[in-house]
Amino acid sequence: MEYEICLEPSGIRFMADAGQNIVEAAKQHGIPIKHGCASGSCGDCKGTILSGDSEQGPFMPLLLLPTERAAGMAILCKLYPRSDLHLRAEVVPKDTWTAAITRLTPLAWNVLELRLQPERPYPYRTGQYARIAIPGHPDQWRSYSMATPPDATGTLVFHIRELPGGIFSQWLFHEAQIGDQLMLGSAQGEFTLHSDNDRDMLCIAAGTGLSPIEAIIHESIALGRTRPIHLFYGARKQADFYHLEELAKWSQQYPHITITPTLSDTQDTSWTGAHRLLPTVAASGHWKDHEVYLCGGPGMIEAAIDLLLSHEVQHDHIHFDAFAPNG
Repeated sequence: MEYEICLEPSGIRFMADAGQNIVEAAKQHGIPIKHGCASGSCGDCKGTILSGDSEQGPFMPLLLLPTERAAGMAILCKLYPRSDLHLRAEVVPKDTWTAAITRLTPLAWNVLELRLQPERPYPYRTGQYARIAIPGHPDQWRSYSMATPPDATGTLVFHIRELPGGIFSQWLFHEAQIGDQLMLGSAQGEFTLHSDNDRDMLCIAAGTGLSPIEAIIHESIALGRTRPIHLFYGARKQADFYHLEELAKWSQQYPHITITPTLSDTQDTSWTGAHRLLPTVAASGHWKDHEVYLCGGPGMIEAAIDLLLSHEVQHDHIHFDAFAPNG
């Protein structure tokens, strides 16, 4: 059975089947509804139910605070219509940029630094991500966080891990050339520095989840903030780490920054540092009064949230970006 969906304030209307979530149905009709992962992990498709009946599927904890749930807010990529629906939801302008690849630099055995130079200024806030169209597949997009704050050069920097079977990453690692052109959509995401308070910062990054957290720390430094920052950075094996030297220089240059790399491979006897990311975080302090930034896979994010809540960290002091499979 199909139902009519009306989006405010745009007034856009489209039909959705009972088995389709709102984001899926909007995309089918060519409507650029704001969304990210399309898997209930990032929260970029957050909207408000104004009227009608629906069924909310499961999503990442803390994407909706209790006050937001009470106000009728929903995660639209997991929301299924059960009647005609009237929703408040953001529609992203159909603006695109062409950007040239200017550098491809290996950071680890399976991580590349991609540098792009857009044809015209690309506006974004530190910590946000760009949607990139897959070459040869203009209807498929992938999302990657910028690894540096905006600067005068306009260069965009990304840390991209090669995924087996990943269409974009396989192209990037094995076919891409300097000068190749990519198409970008508008920057999205709310994983940004909260500079309106002086709380100590706890940052937890796994794998290439380091990229937006590096950008956020860069911005804090550029703003002249000296509140303590403790970054825990996790990898499976030593070969998976990257930027360890750069992070060590940060901690040497800025006394308020502490870096703790952790390895999940407990069988690696050559590693003399800490093992296991979240147990190391738990054993390193009580984080109640910290502003927290998390970035990595959904499993790590969920476990970290559970840990932080047990440390009495307030819901609204926890900010996260889950690197879920692209939808």
